[in-house]
Amino acid sequence: MSLLIRNAVVASPSGPHRADILVQGPRIVAVGRDLEAPGAEILDGEGLTAGPGFIDVHVHGGGGHSFFSDDPAEVAAYAAWAPSRGVTAFLVSTVGPDAAATAARLAALRPAIQPVPGCAEPLGFHLEGPFLNPVRRGAFPADYLREPAIAEYEAFHEAAEGLIRQVTVAPELPGALPLIHTVARLGAVPALGHTDATVPECRQGFEAGIAHVTHLFNAMRPIHQREGGPVVAALDNPDITCELICDGAHVEPAVLRIAYRLLGPLRAVIVTDNLHLAGAEPGRAAFAGESVTVSGAAARKADGTLVGSVATFDVHVRNAVEYFGLDLPTAFRLASTNPARVAGAADRKGQLEPGFDADIVLLDRDLRVAATICRGVIAYRRA
Repeated sequence: MSLLIRNAVVASPSGPHRADILVQGPRIVAVGRDLEAPGAEILDGEGLTAGPGFIDVHVHGGGGHSFFSDDPAEVAAYAAWAPSRGVTAFLVSTVGPDAAATAARLAALRPAIQPVPGCAEPLGFHLEGPFLNPVRRGAFPADYLREPAIAEYEAFHEAAEGLIRQVTVAPELPGALPLIHTVARLGAVPALGHTDATVPECRQGFEAGIAHVTHLFNAMRPIHQREGGPVVAALDNPDITCELICDGAHVEPAVLRIAYRLLGPLRAVIVTDNLHLAGAEPGRAAFAGESVTVSGAAARKADGTLVGSVATFDVHVRNAVEYFGLDLPTAFRLASTNPARVAGAADRKGQLEPGFDADIVLLDRDLRVAATICRGVIAYRRA
């Protein structure tokens, strides 16, 4: 099966240029002018910008479908919905109320971690919890959280059949540093988050193997002029990538702008932290057994605690372009190329190059999703 996208503006790192994109099966085989492919399906890209599909490495669901579930159909349903927002790949961000439930959840959802034609691809799991600091637990119930334990994580690794890609951990907790070593040894990215760590404690975590930060600013010790905490430690380390939630509710845009100036285009990673409520209308709903209110871009508990974003990935991208003054090639780097690296998929995703997966999003002049291709199949086309 072949697909030829004609006359799109390709948002290449070397600069936007008009080109055709030829896809055969799940891969891109050519990008250039006046390509020919007799018998191929034609998708007209006139007036549209093509870039690598968005990759969300921190998402708990969307479109009414939740990853806080043991039902793999929830992951499948999200994967079918996500291309309408430009998402072509993602990590399943989840945890359970206790160790046994978390292992059972990973085992139950494991069958959903595979590509399905015409759907966004689940690349593995992001374990957000249980090794978080209760002082910075955010919306997580306190009884979900525990001190780091290597044996417990090894059980999670086994239940997920080695498909955990990212683990959020507070490095100041007892036992955290050996756990971080173990996470990295077993092939996942240790990420700093939900933490009250000082700068020295963060640096110990970085030395142990932390390479990434979960939703910078949120659920972590704030900056103080005499103790910068995780934010300063991360921004000051040139080897650390950082997630930015660009919904305008989780972090003040001016604060995000300052962070981006320090991170630059190689270290910033757009994420949504979406709940199953993403894309929902304002109103009341539930999370972890508690009532939450959906208003604007976020869902909040009755006490005002942010639970997660309901602004979809395409909204975050448009906001990032506005907040940071990005050109489109750079926006795609933050939304696809950098996340692919975090998810361990940079060898096949995050670039519009021959040999890479044909994960492509086409945006109109207002940066709204016109069409999404997932591994060579048109998964979404706006009416």
